[in-house]
Amino acid sequence: MKIVNSAAFHLLVLFYISLAGCTSKTNGSGEQTTVSYIADLKSVFPNPERGWHNRRDVDGRENNDDRDFTDISAAGHTLVHSYLRLDDFKETDIIPQSYLDELQEALDAIRASGLKIILRPTHVWDEKPSVPESRILKHIEQLNAVISRNADVICHLEAGYLGKWGEWHSGWYTDLSNRSDGDTRYRIIERILNTTPNSLPLVMRYPMHIREILEEIPVPEGSKPLTQVQRDRVGHHSDCFLYNEHDRGTYARYDIWFGDQTLEQQKQYAFDMITSYGGNKMVGGETCSPAIDRIDATQIEMAMTNWTEININFWEDAIAMWKNRILPADGNDPAESEFVRISRKLGYRLRLIDATFPMSATAGSNFTISANLNNDGYAGIVKSRPIFLVFDNGTNRYDIELTGIDVRTWVSGPAALSQQTVALPLNMVPGKYKLALWLPDASASLQSWPEYSVRFANQDVWDAAKGYNILTNALIIRY
Repeated sequence: MKIVNSAAFHLLVLFYISLAGCTSKTNGSGEQTTVSYIADLKSVFPNPERGWHNRRDVDGRENNDDRDFTDISAAGHTLVHSYLRLDDFKETDIIPQSYLDELQEALDAIRASGLKIILRPTHVWDEKPSVPESRILKHIEQLNAVISRNADVICHLEAGYLGKWGEWHSGWYTDLSNRSDGDTRYRIIERILNTTPNSLPLVMRYPMHIREILEEIPVPEGSKPLTQVQRDRVGHHSDCFLYNEHDRGTYARYDIWFGDQTLEQQKQYAFDMITSYGGNKMVGGETCSPAIDRIDATQIEMAMTNWTEININFWEDAIAMWKNRILPADGNDPAESEFVRISRKLGYRLRLIDATFPMSATAGSNFTISANLNNDGYAGIVKSRPIFLVFDNGTNRYDIELTGIDVRTWVSGPAALSQQTVALPLNMVPGKYKLALWLPDASASLQSWPEYSVRFANQDVWDAAKGYNILTNALIIRY
């Protein structure tokens, strides 16, 4: 009879239960195991639909070389921002097919690069636009036909069309003191929402324009009230972040037709924006000066307003200020530059704390799992995406969707995957499996792309080739 060395035996046991950057303990019944995972509180890594965006005009109006995005992917970024310049069509109702074809080619290039894009249409650059509402509405329909066909690779839309740079100031229909302009603004937002899928968020430049359309203005004659789904789509882009006390007019839109709103009230409206299902709205933008006057407020305001994305190209001097500013350790955040902290925390950063599930199961039986997480980011996942339990033995893979879970509600702070029970396939091949959580893109066209799947902020759980987060490498499936 062979005697097994006790120390060697314990090492072997630890090898099997300390997997995927975790430790585990089994409850008294021996049927369920709780696995604890090691946090990654320092690394900056890419995740879809969040982070720094890179400015790159893609509509072919000036330079077709802008279709090469390898530098963006190499930098670990997942977002491109592009203006759609309609300058040449201010005097015509018809956007030429050649322009729309150029846009389609650009979106194909975005998809081939594993990225997503933010789009803002504008009829002018730095002059005041004077394009009639009827023409704007026709242009919206033509552009949005292309946008809707490619919604899988569009992160979100910026309202655009009105004002210099499409920023809703300085031009026709931008006057907040004018109720008639408000009717036009409503119809423009209504047309954009009605001609694009509900999967696409739409962000607007000024919180008071958002409030006007969502809360104040009576529905204009001939229009319909926005649905709740459409209302949930409307977020904010702040294009002068931290410039001064009111971010260069972002929170200082006075002489408003629906009543006086103080600076504090306007800021609070932006802080309080939330969806009907309890998730965050899309918030992004850029700085607009070589300096950031309120740099001390960066972390507070990005967290309060739930920032998901921001421009890394504008202004470079302001970005340099964040790179040179060293922040002390704070809670789970290590000492680091403000730039690194922003890079880590923009949008969502989901971290597994522990998960409870059986280490063995029988094909055709029920399988129960629950997990505790924390979202270390400024915001939650903004766009809907499914979550799957994956059983993968290297040859056979079984993806079982966990229904009734809205990952958009996993906003900053503690989050939980409530106890879920699924039925394992009857024909499941016996053997040892990886068990994983997979959060792919909601679009069927992108679900097989690991670049579009959500990575958790843990050590040794991410499978970059498969795009899922490994809970254990040693799940046993029996007949």
